[in-house]
This record gives sequence, structure tokens and C-alpha cells, in this order.
Amino acid sequence: MTTRIGIDLGYAYITLSNAAQDIYREPSVILMDKESRRILSIGTRAAAGEDTDASGEGILVRPFKNGMLYSSDLTGEILSSVVSAVKPAEEISCAIGVPSDLLTKQENEIFDMLAAAGVGEAFAVDRAVAALIGAGYSPTISAISVNIGASSTEIAVLHKGTIISSVREQVGGEDFDKAIKQHILDQGEMNVSLLVARTIKEKLGAVWQGRPNESIDIEGTLSLTGSRIKMSISTEDVVGVFEKPLQTLLYAIANAVKKIPTDYVTDIFENGIILTGGGAELFGLETMINRVLGIAVTKPAQPIDAVAKGLARIHTFLPKKHRLSGKNITDKLAKLYEQKKEKK
Repeated sequence: MTTRIGIDLGYAYITLSNAAQDIYREPSVILMDKESRRILSIGTRAAAGEDTDASGEGILVRPFKNGMLYSSDLTGEILSSVVSAVKPAEEISCAIGVPSDLLTKQENEIFDMLAAAGVGEAFAVDRAVAALIGAGYSPTISAISVNIGASSTEIAVLHKGTIISSVREQVGGEDFDKAIKQHILDQGEMNVSLLVARTIKEKLGAVWQGRPNESIDIEGTLSLTGSRIKMSISTEDVVGVFEKPLQTLLYAIANAVKKIPTDYVTDIFENGIILTGGGAELFGLETMINRVLGIAVTKPAQPIDAVAKGLARIHTFLPKKHRLSGKNITDKLAKLYEQKKEKK
């Protein structure tokens, strides 16, 4: 028996999905001993700081940086941890999501890590294309995929399943968090953590009108004295704080649109922009993109899970016997999908 899974390697989270579209998610962090650099815990336990060293000071490390491998050793540890969550099977087949600009050397390193983790068969798919499939679309689609991760945004323009262009822009969900953090510091000389800033973004943040004016209590430190302080912040207090990262994101999408050949515009604009990734959940973002660029924007119900679900779904249209292991199969997906349909 073969267990088929999809794994999305994200800067903030690693997300795993299976054939039933179940989701297993772990923070992409490792807690290390400050002195020995020994790994204390991985994922959820690491993020919670439950296994600190003797001094009570563990170091949190992210093995990914800007969508790329930052530490191969630590990446291997996280992958082993995630794969171990899969129920025992005779064999594990894994589709793994990667940035479109990942180096071939690093891609091969990932395959080696998966093999070491007990994965018998592995192949890679560009994350932006997997996101379209996870959002419920065919790999033969004509559309613009915009997948907003924590540290970067991947944009792929497809015409009838063929990738016309793809780019990764250095703007993501954490840039919107940092904008809130800086705004609070500028307004009241109060430092808050990125976690607090993210909470504010999720509960109060908006880039388009329509969000009810609500408020939450937050806690931080005064920049001059370091004293802990509490304050209330409302939706109105964070209006306009996302201007810089939003501008970068809009420019990146607009530049991708400019490169679309004239003969393909009608087909691609019929489906428009498919917005996925955790960053897509910012209130009003799809409306903002639609109004500024004049292109239809669609967002699935769970945009943060689109890549992992797409990777898991890809298994359903692969032939039973193939020689795809150890390869990036992004440019083969449309053909494989059509061949599967013909056999039915």
C-alpha cells in the first residue's frame, strides 16, 4: 500500500495534505540549545518554547529563508518530523511544493532529505501552479496564480496549462505584520512582537472598506524604559498602514500582467487572478487587487491550504507506472491530466 501526500515547504509553516485532503500543519521552526546548538524540539513544541535549555533560553531558528533552503540539516530534521506524522505504509509517495526559482542543486537536496525521512518516491511542483490545482482548477487552465506566503509572493501566468512567466517577489504576510509593528512604534513608542502584530492584522487589518470597526487589547513594552504596557487598538487605528507592502505586491502583479502576450489576454482574463496563500486572507485584498488592476480575482475558501491540497490532488492524475521520481514535473502536469481524462 502506498500513502500519497503533498508537502508545502513554507517559511512560516510546513503543511501536509493527503488523498482525503486532510491537513496537518507545523510551524517551520526549530528550537535549539543556546550553547550546544542541539535540537530541543521541532514545530509546534518549538514555537511554544516548551523545551528550553537549562538556562531557559532556547534559540528559535527557521530553516527556510525567502522561500529558499537556508539550512539543509535543519530542513531535513523538519521534513523527517512531518513525514513521521504519516500513518505507516509500505511506501510513501510525496509531491513537494517548491519556489519556481529554486536551484536544481537545492531541489536534489530536498529529494535526498525526503528519501532519508522514509519517502520512497518524490517529485517537485512549482508552488504557484500547485496552488491553482488546490483551489479546484485544472492544470490546463489559463489564469494568473498569485500565492502570497509569509516571506514572498509567487506569481505564475499560465495559458492552457503552459507557464508563460513566473516570478517570486520579496513581499509576503510578514511584511504586513512588520508594517503594523512599525506603525505602533511610530505612534506611541511601544514595541510589540510580530505575533501581536499578526493578531492585529488578522482581527483588525483591512485594505478595503467594509470591515466593522472593532478593538482588541494588546501588550508590549515602552521603547525608552522597557516597561510592560497594555493598550487598546481599533480597526481605525491601523487604516493605511499597509501602503508600502501593498504597493510592492500590486506592482509585482501588474508587471506580470504586462508581460502577457496580446493573443493570450482574453483566455487568461476569463479566469483572471486566483489568490492563494496565508497572506491572501487579509481583509479586502481581493477587492483591492480587482479595483486597482481591473481583473477578476477569485480566492478559495481556505487559501492557506491551497498548495498542500493541490500537491495531494496531483497524485490522482499520475499514471500508476511512471519515472517521475526525483524530478520537477510542473511542465508535465497539463499533459498528464489530459492523458488521465482520455483513459476515463
